[in-house]
Amino acid sequence: MTEDDLNGFKELAESINKITQEAFIIYEAQVDEIYHNKIKDEKEIEHVIDVLLGYCYDDKMLLLFKRLCRYYYEINPKVTYEYVNIYREMWDEESEKESQL
Repeated sequence: MTEDDLNGFKELAESINKITQEAFIIYEAQVDEIYHNKIKDEKEIEHVIDVLLGYCYDDKMLLLFKRLCRYYYEINPKVTYEYVNIYREMWDEESEKESQL
């Protein structure tokens, strides 16, 4: 691997980190709005959960995902359970290891 390759990976990692930080600011505000205004619109909540799923590699985004799922569970437990399973399939390493046994 050349130094140019390493610099390319570093730039890519920095870009991903910047995008994730910007997304956190946006989606933290949306989760707070849903939570504080007691929004019950399932499509709106599910849209935010869908987006958060893609960012669950980041600990702060994962906390937003979990917070919104806890809130949504009171509204629609079945769909919330499905989202938790999707999260596990996408991100949970332990679940992956168990399925390989």
